[in-house]
Amino acid sequence: MTISQSADLTSSSPLADLLFASDLADDDHSWIAENDRTIASIFECVEQGNCSQNQTKVVILNASPFRGVLRGSTGGEAIWANSTVLAMRRLGYSFLYSSNRERMSQLYYMFGPLVSAILVDVPDANACFHDQDCVLMEHHPHGIPAWKIFSFHFWSGPDNPLGAKWTLSPERYRPSGRNTYLGYSIEPQCARQAFIPHELRPQQAYVLAKDARYFNGSGFAYAPDFFDAASSAAGVRFLAGVHDRLLPDFFPSSITNVGFKPQPEFYEKLAESRVLVGVGSPAISPTPYDALCLGVPFINPIMSWDANNPSNRTRWSSQHDTLKELDPPYVYNVFKNDKEGFVNAVVEATSHPIESLVLEDMRMSAVEERVAGILETDWKAEAAKLLAERKASKSGETFWL
Repeated sequence: MTISQSADLTSSSPLADLLFASDLADDDHSWIAENDRTIASIFECVEQGNCSQNQTKVVILNASPFRGVLRGSTGGEAIWANSTVLAMRRLGYSFLYSSNRERMSQLYYMFGPLVSAILVDVPDANACFHDQDCVLMEHHPHGIPAWKIFSFHFWSGPDNPLGAKWTLSPERYRPSGRNTYLGYSIEPQCARQAFIPHELRPQQAYVLAKDARYFNGSGFAYAPDFFDAASSAAGVRFLAGVHDRLLPDFFPSSITNVGFKPQPEFYEKLAESRVLVGVGSPAISPTPYDALCLGVPFINPIMSWDANNPSNRTRWSSQHDTLKELDPPYVYNVFKNDKEGFVNAVVEATSHPIESLVLEDMRMSAVEERVAGILETDWKAEAAKLLAERKASKSGETFWL
């Protein structure tokens, strides 16, 4: 928050004019500038009595992926964070960025009664819960109630002092999907890339890998010669966009590295491909969802399974466990080290084009519905039930409501 240098300090001056700079550049998307705009907007609407629905409901964004979005990050966590921000904006909620735990507490002291939720990284959820200067306690009545703090956690396990319900997840993780499913949508970025008709696409397969190390070791699903065989059988050229400028000897010779691309160029390469090929890592990447939206099927490596019942999907551990539930022509699940299965999948995927597919859970409307559901839940009541359970069972840390 910055005090305007040109403010008219008279009793009739609107509070927002007194406290905030009016000359913020339109292209200034630093977290400080974004907060200034949001707080000024809240002050103005309260003074004028014309606040829109949800405008005086505040969400504090302390988790690092949200600041990453402002810096232009394009990783999976940032894509999830950006989708969350878009949903909150469309629903009319106000959100404020925080760069650390101390600033988070300061924002809460200022707007406490208006704050619906605080989204934090896992370490900050745990640190605040055990910090007598951060969390609400008997001797610290202005602290943050533990039930307003949610872990913004990309992975599957519950990781919040209050447990799974206060752990937000980007996926419906199974079978232990007890976290609160927030999810995300790839529709906004997919819409920025034109759909390329299949008859105009080159005989090209894009390999999902940003680091050369993904092509080595136990985490690599397919041997280098698998790509040679698939290239010959399907008549396709394999491309990858890895960071490494000098490729190691183990890098498959039939894969052409086009280098790590800025997001628009990456989407263009992906959109003109006929199949996206997973190699084992990275796990739970948003890219296969992007591919399906762009009409590109995905080859999903199954890294482990029940040897006595290989078709039992509940025992599959794959590169993308959410997509292991889908079948051809959209997703081809291929067992690790299965050369014949890999070659057949490449041939089938490149010869059976698909139209755009966005899973229902990943539509922007679905994300908005879940965000609204989370922010309108009576979490204090939920926390009271949890506290009673912990006191009765003498298990788990207690907290103040």
